[in-house]
Amino acid sequence: MRPSLAIAVIAIACTCLAAQEVKTYESKAGKFKADFPKTPMVSSKKIDEGELNIASIDFKGGGFIVIYSDLNADKLKTTKPKDILAGGEKGLIEGFKPKITSTKDIEFGKQKYPGRQIAGEAYLAEEGISINLRLTLILADNRLYQVFVFGPKDLPNGKEAEKFFETFEITK
Repeated sequence: MRPSLAIAVIAIACTCLAAQEVKTYESKAGKFKADFPKTPMVSSKKIDEGELNIASIDFKGGGFIVIYSDLNADKLKTTKPKDILAGGEKGLIEGFKPKITSTKDIEFGKQKYPGRQIAGEAYLAEEGISINLRLTLILADNRLYQVFVFGPKDLPNGKEAEKFFETFEITK
């Protein structure tokens, strides 16, 4: 086999293997889909206000997570979307104690749902490690989505994370 042909075959094989690793996950109940680097585990957790529904993977010393929860419709009538998103950011700060490096209000998708993108750095004392994190909060009607990547320095902005965030979509 000629060297250039061998290189082409290897490149095609690597591309096919890489393409096989990405798993498009679609939640009919959650009304979303996203390309995870591998098939996510799905769980739910009861909380005072209802239930957190979680699709997550461990990946390269970090994680990729989509969490969604339905908010009380009466509360939404008296609370501005920006305040709900600010509350989500506050929860992140209380949970991880990160140094926020950026925060930006956005409109998400064709429907222009209110959202917020947050990036930060945190030290997890129990594990003795520093992580970087990237989170997008989206309020779609009465559902709050949290699209989250955390891990070593380059993971939240790496190619897998970019694909994860780019492919996250709210479905019908």
